[in-house]
Amino acid sequence: MQNKMSNMANRLFTFGKPAKGESFTDRKKETAKLVSNFKYGVNTFIVSPRRWGKTSLVLKAADEAKSDKLKIVFADVFNCKDENQFCEKLSSAVLSQTYRKVDELIENAKSFLNRITFEVGLTSDPSNPIDFKLGIQGQSLDIAAALELPQKIAEKQKVNLVICIDEFQQIGEFSDSLTFQKTLRTAWQHQDNVTYCLFGSRKHMMENLFADSTKPFYKFGDVIYLDCIPVDYWTGYIQERFAKENKRISSELCARICDAVAFNSSYVQQLSWYLFQETETEAAEDNFTEALNELILQNAPVFEQMTSSFTAYQMNFLYAVADGVTNGLTKADVISKYKLGSSANVTAISKLMLSKDIIQETENGFVLTDAVFGLWLIKTRP
Repeated sequence: MQNKMSNMANRLFTFGKPAKGESFTDRKKETAKLVSNFKYGVNTFIVSPRRWGKTSLVLKAADEAKSDKLKIVFADVFNCKDENQFCEKLSSAVLSQTYRKVDELIENAKSFLNRITFEVGLTSDPSNPIDFKLGIQGQSLDIAAALELPQKIAEKQKVNLVICIDEFQQIGEFSDSLTFQKTLRTAWQHQDNVTYCLFGSRKHMMENLFADSTKPFYKFGDVIYLDCIPVDYWTGYIQERFAKENKRISSELCARICDAVAFNSSYVQQLSWYLFQETETEAAEDNFTEALNELILQNAPVFEQMTSSFTAYQMNFLYAVADGVTNGLTKADVISKYKLGSSANVTAISKLMLSKDIIQETENGFVLTDAVFGLWLIKTRP
């Protein structure tokens, strides 16, 4: 029964993985812009809060842009702790996704990269059939050779490459991050046949990489800021999926779904699925309440883990923001009401929460990056 319901969720609403095919809604303007950037060699940063559909957008644009003369490579560098691991991950992705024959891959790996070992296997994924992993002999990989690899392959195959790097903000955590950023910029800006699409789930850190005029990636390329998908698109999308199973939902409840999760794309899909499960024939207010409680419950373990090491002052600060106190957090009455200690303490906590992307600063003040986290804070506050 569980598998059946999971499969139905995948058909109707997509969350926890990229939205593809019919599950991908709107983003027409952003898709067209990104496809154009891919085709005409414009480097791109994509910026938005987490779970807003960056990966889905990149996959959609890649599917529309790819051709015999334009190959798209994907690399996820989330687990990379230093420049060596970054270059290993990048090189492995480029080699395994540009060569479809094992013997060709091995031959070119030996030709292009020095002092390496590697493992080669096959996968069951027809879109990425070769499992290729690099290893290092000695202390370090030849970083210069690894960064030149995409251009050399593009020249040899007489194609253009687009390298899409997910969780790119991780390079900001490297021990000598600034030096490595300079190394990347120097190598990449001279590659005529390679374009880079850089995106990640930590908006604040991504902006630190390209928005600071003193940083190497300043003006490296185009910037796409993802806005929320309008309610009209979501309404049609949700109602159509309910109708597939002979169920109905009002436009008002569709809007409630969007508002409850601050239009976060993944949460809209997840909450819609829970509401669909609660609905017999037509979604009602009590169904919505149960679905929202289920959404909070399902995400609670993540929030508990995230806040497990926070101090009482830090939690009180988050309770204040969850209550809608976006400005004036350093005022005496607010500090007293929420037991925040001092104005200096509030300033320090806000900087920490910004760096962790738990809050973001808007023209109206601080808001929580994750709306469901805010609902959980309010529901579980002592």
